[in-house]
Amino acid sequence: MLHEAFQEVVRTRRAAVAVQAVDGEEFTYAQLSDLVERASAGLLGVGVQPGHHVATRLHNGPAYIAIILALARLGAVHLPISVQADRDRLRWSLAQVPVQLLIHEQHDDLLNTPVDSLGVDALFAGSAPRAVESLPVGSRSGVFRLLETTGSTGVPKLVAWRQEDLLADRRQWLSYLKVTSEDVFLTMHPLDVAHGVDVHMFPALLAGARLVLSDPAAPPDRLLSTLAESGTTIFSALPRHYQLLADTGSTALPSLRLPLCGGAYLSPEVITQARRHLGIQIRRIYGSTEFGIVLGNLDDVAQESRGMHPLPAVEVTLEPLSAQMPALGEILARSPHTSIGYEGNPVETARAFRAGWYRTGDVGEQTESGEYRVLGRVADVLTTTSGRLIFAPQLEGTLQADAAVSEAAVLPSSTGDGSAPLVVVTPADGASVLNVAAAVRRLLGEHGLADRVQVVDELPHTPVGKLDKPAILRRWG
Repeated sequence: MLHEAFQEVVRTRRAAVAVQAVDGEEFTYAQLSDLVERASAGLLGVGVQPGHHVATRLHNGPAYIAIILALARLGAVHLPISVQADRDRLRWSLAQVPVQLLIHEQHDDLLNTPVDSLGVDALFAGSAPRAVESLPVGSRSGVFRLLETTGSTGVPKLVAWRQEDLLADRRQWLSYLKVTSEDVFLTMHPLDVAHGVDVHMFPALLAGARLVLSDPAAPPDRLLSTLAESGTTIFSALPRHYQLLADTGSTALPSLRLPLCGGAYLSPEVITQARRHLGIQIRRIYGSTEFGIVLGNLDDVAQESRGMHPLPAVEVTLEPLSAQMPALGEILARSPHTSIGYEGNPVETARAFRAGWYRTGDVGEQTESGEYRVLGRVADVLTTTSGRLIFAPQLEGTLQADAAVSEAAVLPSSTGDGSAPLVVVTPADGASVLNVAAAVRRLLGEHGLADRVQVVDELPHTPVGKLDKPAILRRWG
């Protein structure tokens, strides 16, 4: 499946560069294939069998990619764990399924765990490239990967994907993007999350393209330089990342044909700033760890007021929030190739997947032209004192457009009072706390919302770069 698809590419692209590591070292498709052979031999050497659960806790690199492909080849189940996970989250992840092995960085200090562990260097040591007997497809038909997701609830769950669905879904994505072997993908996201592995890694390697790995912790100016110097043609990031790049300065990115943006509400202001400072037209995409990409708009036009269309083979409908607003509702999607739900959590699986439809938990509106605009989570609905509906992400965008505010988080009240959200903001450079608070109070008043404002130095983010709203609520709520 995934490994065989990769090997089909290797046969015709052996001398082409497959991966450029964070330190700049390049690996051809032939060299990456050799790494996969060594990883496969090393995993077999420590007893990994089809159906075994293997956890990884690794930084982005060619060795990590080789391990992912080797696990697919051997029919094992991959449980990626972020290097940013603290001890409690690490132990939670390892307790969800019967993990036979944890592969980790050589000097990881969080490894006092109840499962067998192995340093990544030790996995490759003594496992010289050699042929590993291919397993029948039937032995790899079960769950291949368990990706952690928390959504807006802060309650972690493991999303289960089978190889055959993941491969079919990624091939559909390749066709949609019209990827060729001349493309260059750059990921600034960890390979522990769908944004890094599914939007960048698998598409690049299945198309014979080049994958550039950037340090997720790199400052915006370094990321901008890497984008320009590598000739990146396809890049996907959150709105916050594009805003940080635009704030860094005016640097044209003429090679970047598909600057994709998803994962959070994309405000018109971010699109305008990216065009003005980076010379790019952001393309909208929308999806989830559970489903893959649902909607997209690849039109090379200004998309400030545009929506998106369902991807080929994806059906979308809206479940109206009220009979009075049929064009506004929760987004439901279905596809022949998606995840099979949450591992070991039938209650949440039944809630999210009903009669073949995945309930995204996000609210969208359908325009007269048939496009869909994503407004926010169902739980993000705010009600102004006049009764008008507004969504937390839209309000965040409005606040961040003010010169005094750098970043904003809006959390609806847990008491059910839709007009009194918790608003936590960080000040723009040079702005005083008093001026920031005054600006936020003024904007809230204009929207008919109560004043619950906190001005802080910094807001927490998830490993992929989203606002960590559960953490914000715990700290300031």
